Amino acid sequence: MAAAHTTVSARANASRGTTPADEGTPPGYGPTSHAYQHAFHLLRRVPGPDIAVPAAASLLAIDADRTGALLDRFVADGLCERTAPGRFRVRPKAPHRAVAGCGDGAARRRLVDHYLHTAYRADRIIAPHRPKLPLASAGAGCAPEEPASREAALEWLDAEHTTLIAVRGLARDASRHLAVFQLANCLNGHYVRRGHTEEQLAQWADAVRAAHALGDPEAQITAHRYAGQAASRAGRHTAAVAQLGRAVRIAERHGEPGPQAWAYYIFAWVEEMAGRDEEALGHAVCAAGLFRRAGERGAEADALNAAGWYYTRLGDLVRAKEYCTRALGIAREHRYHGGEAAALDSLGLLAQRAGRHDEALASYGAALGLCRDLGNTYQEAGALDRLGDSYAAVGRLDEARDAWAQALSLYRLQRRLNEARATEQRLEKVS
Repeated sequence: MAAAHTTVSARANASRGTTPADEGTPPGYGPTSHAYQHAFHLLRRVPGPDIAVPAAASLLAIDADRTGALLDRFVADGLCERTAPGRFRVRPKAPHRAVAGCGDGAARRRLVDHYLHTAYRADRIIAPHRPKLPLASAGAGCAPEEPASREAALEWLDAEHTTLIAVRGLARDASRHLAVFQLANCLNGHYVRRGHTEEQLAQWADAVRAAHALGDPEAQITAHRYAGQAASRAGRHTAAVAQLGRAVRIAERHGEPGPQAWAYYIFAWVEEMAGRDEEALGHAVCAAGLFRRAGERGAEADALNAAGWYYTRLGDLVRAKEYCTRALGIAREHRYHGGEAAALDSLGLLAQRAGRHDEALASYGAALGLCRDLGNTYQEAGALDRLGDSYAAVGRLDEARDAWAQALSLYRLQRRLNEARATEQRLEKVS
């Protein structure tokens, strides 16, 4: 009978012929304690490949110092292993027994809250122009992280990429509809920047269901329009149009200019992906006016720039310059660096089409620098591709090859197969 009550730590140490030491173990978490067993039980149930100390602290509802000491104890006892500095996972064959009264539901809620609130803070640092989300307070015992800089925010989002997908599943399975929708909203910008199209598709499929379960028209508009964007990025035009159509119909019933504007803005992008620039232009101009009425100046800059981009593609360079210059002015006025990069990229294309290649090179170079500062590898790929075109136009073929090779690498990473094939063909012509 005694063997049936052996603790996980005692069993792990017995297998190595050692006795557990108390040094470094946080008070109340001795290897034979219920708290030790409870903590290990919760860690075993964490979704994703591993967990960082701050997230584990929220899961366990204890401070980060004690959490770090406890995880070190688990490593010493052979129950966990380090995957990177400050990150841990439970060893696959670590001994374990069920523990009564673990409060798994509260712990999972804290874990979801930790990732949701930290993702929101990271997104706000990277894209401060984005509308704020009315997040509920994190649960008692949850201590979300506060990235110190844009670089730290990007690093956190990259490091937690796989775990955030798993946490969304945790929230979905617990019917935490608002958390599912808000996680998608917080992560969408990062997925766009990094070209994570399949992940974007999956998260907005969950978010559409969550928004309808909430019965919130504004959430439904947002979910459908981003689901449409993701479908278009994946080359699924019919699905994209269907999602955007639902967003527009709900927005028109809802009546507020902001939600309508966002639906039309994404619809413009979808039409562009299908090669229908005239239809895209109409949607972009409509969106710009609605954004202005709603007071969303950063979004207005994006829509004006989109209209300028379509005018350029349609050959009306006078109107193109007017719209792109207005977009650049608004973006700079509001310190919206993402909008500034997009407007500079558009002005580069405009100058290129007009044969002003030195001006195009300067605009593309400035756009490229901002894209890299922002970690926007999706937009960086396009800027590099067009930069290569301008280099080729002035006979600087080595620099053109280098720019196209960098663009090709990013296109492949982002699974943008059509763009990759076109860039390969350019490289073959100058090889």
